[in-house]
Amino acid sequence: MTAHGTIPSSRIMPGSARRFVFKLHLYTGLLIGLLLVLSGLSGSVLVFRDEIEAIAYPELLLTEARGERIAVDEVLQRVRRAYPDDLPFAIRMPRTPQQTYMVKLNGAHDLFVYVDPYTGRIPGAQRQMDSPTGWISLLHTQLLSGEAGETALGIGALLLIGLCVTGLVLWWPRNGKISQGFKVQWSARWKRLNFDLHRASGVYAALLLLLAASTGAAFVFNKTATGLVDTVTASAPRAAPPRTLPSPEGMPARALDSLLHQADRVLPAPTTWISLPQTPQAPLVVRKKLPQELHPNGRNFVFLNQYSGNVIQVEHALAAPLGTRVFNTFYPLHTGAMGGTPTRILQVVAGLAPTLLLVTGFVMWKSRKKGKY
Repeated sequence: MTAHGTIPSSRIMPGSARRFVFKLHLYTGLLIGLLLVLSGLSGSVLVFRDEIEAIAYPELLLTEARGERIAVDEVLQRVRRAYPDDLPFAIRMPRTPQQTYMVKLNGAHDLFVYVDPYTGRIPGAQRQMDSPTGWISLLHTQLLSGEAGETALGIGALLLIGLCVTGLVLWWPRNGKISQGFKVQWSARWKRLNFDLHRASGVYAALLLLLAASTGAAFVFNKTATGLVDTVTASAPRAAPPRTLPSPEGMPARALDSLLHQADRVLPAPTTWISLPQTPQAPLVVRKKLPQELHPNGRNFVFLNQYSGNVIQVEHALAAPLGTRVFNTFYPLHTGAMGGTPTRILQVVAGLAPTLLLVTGFVMWKSRKKGKY
């Protein structure tokens, strides 16, 4: 300790080690800076995707609540008649009396068809790539490049974790006065102001960036992440969903509404999504949300035999192993949905942080090369 009670920087970290951490932080930031900016800005938009789409496409997403809803079977049949060359993939149930059905065709990211729940009228459809928010979503999750882009984003998220760690090491004030690391000298010359902005914004955003990076990487490297969470929590793994079932010859699939009523008897909670069987041997999957859940879509699944209507498996979020319950919090943490509007706003701020950090970091690097820092 010095006479003033602070720890000299040389005692905290030798100069050679600090230089190594600095170079690691610098070149990692330069390598993936643009990737993080794209991911952060697109994520900030998607935090309020539902609200943006409701304003942009009210004719597709909203209707006037009146009377009783038509049968879900009728919704599906109308879509099949309107789009005979496309294969229904999933149905998003209306969350409010004013919201329409959305039927996904051909896959999770292809054609979205909207259906009025009271009249069965189809007000329109759009391909995900053709809508601004859909395009941004594919940019955020796949870099518009499918599995390869998703993997690149996962690697970028892991590198962002390293950036946060090395940034926090470098942030530690050399004179040991922690409070200085949170301040910005707004009246200082531009070089000092740029440095303060980089340092202070980095430390303020570090926790949110770590959360976004770790949960984002977990989505990409799902199997590894779930195994790690299960190991840390000493939990049994999530039960594997049933994939194939016997296909009785000549037996037609049961009516969709009948299967939904069976799912409601087993698990009385609002249905959010229906995953339709893509093969004769596949089960129908009904997804539900319990009031206690933070996940906006819920993490409860009822698997049913599409022919007999028998329940094959039920996954109850609140009764799941601890590791599964922990992993189920990752999505609401990632999107800011866990705490409502305040945390969503914080998530938007976190999404903007990489842009500020890249710009100020780049200015510092260029100035350092010219000998101005």
